[in-house]
Amino acid sequence: MPWFPKVFAAACTAVAVVVGMTACADESAGPAGGGTDALSISATGVDSLPFMAILQVGIDKGWFKEQGLNVDLYSGGGGGNTLRVVTSGDADMAIAGNSSVILAAQQPNSKLKVVAPWFQINDFSWISPPGRKLENATLGFSSAGSSTELVVKGLERKLNVKSQAVGPMGDNWTAAKAGQITAGWAMQPFIADKQASDHAEVLVNSRDVVGDLPADLVAVNTDYAERNPENIRDFFTVVNRLNEWLVANPDEAAATIAPHVGVSPAVMKSAFAANPDLAKGYTLKVDTAGLTNLSELMVGAGQISEPIDWAATLDQQYLPDAARAKF
Repeated sequence: MPWFPKVFAAACTAVAVVVGMTACADESAGPAGGGTDALSISATGVDSLPFMAILQVGIDKGWFKEQGLNVDLYSGGGGGNTLRVVTSGDADMAIAGNSSVILAAQQPNSKLKVVAPWFQINDFSWISPPGRKLENATLGFSSAGSSTELVVKGLERKLNVKSQAVGPMGDNWTAAKAGQITAGWAMQPFIADKQASDHAEVLVNSRDVVGDLPADLVAVNTDYAERNPENIRDFFTVVNRLNEWLVANPDEAAATIAPHVGVSPAVMKSAFAANPDLAKGYTLKVDTAGLTNLSELMVGAGQISEPIDWAATLDQQYLPDAARAKF
C-alpha cells in the first residue's frame, strides 16, 4: 500500500497522516437498513487552504455527526495522490485540483464520478519580492498536469511570459526570493502572510487575466456512490451549512480556520478581506461560466483535445436543488 491508510471493516492501522477526528471507521456498523455512515475524504491542502480546512471545522463542530455521517479527513499529497486512493477504493471522496480530476475521470475504468466544483473563485496569484517586473518574467508553478500549470499556461498565452516547474507555494517563494524565478504561484492565506512578513507583492493576479474557474473538483468512488447516495447528499448539506456560516461570519470563521492553516487570525482575516467575492467562492451553486473557462484553458494548454461536455461529466444529482445548473 502507498501512504494512504486502508480502512478495514474489522481492524485498522493507525497512521500519522490522519487529520480528521478518527483514525478509522468500522464500515460494518452502518445505519439501519444497510450501507455505512462512514465517509473518508482525501483532500489536497487541508493544512494550508481555508476552503479545504473548512471541512475540519465541520468535523470539530460536530455538524457531520449531526447529519449522520462519520467523516474521516485525510491530507492528500497533491492531485494525483489525492485521487489515486479514491480510484482504488481506499477513500470514498476526493477533492483535488481541477484538471487532475478531469484527466483522472477520463481514464478507462477510472472508478471516479465528478459531482461538484469546489471554490469557484480563481485565487491563484504570482507573488514576488518588491520591484520585480512582468516583462520577460519567469513564473513558477507546481508540477506538470497541475492546476497551477493550467493557469500559468493561460498566462503565457496572454502575457508572453515563461514558466518553470518549482513545487509547492513555499518552494516557489524561496525560488522567487533567490532570483531563480521572477514570481511564484500562491493562494490565500499564504499571500497575506508573505505580504505581512516579507513585503511580498502580487505581480500577477491571474483572475484579472484568465477569469474564474473552480480551484478543485469533487469526485467520488463510483461503487461508494452507488451504495451510499444519501451520504453524499448529506455531505453537501453540511458543506452548504459551512459555506453559509463562513460568508455570514467571516471574522469568526477567520479565527476558527487560522490555526488549521498555520497563520494568525489577523492574517486569515486579511486573506478573507482580499477575496473579491466570498459568497461566490464559498457556495455550491454551480458556476457554468467557470467550468466552461476551465474546459477552454485545458484545451489551450493541450491537456485535452476537445471541450468538456459538462452536462455528461458533472453528475449533479447529489447537490441541493438550488445549487444545480443547466448546461
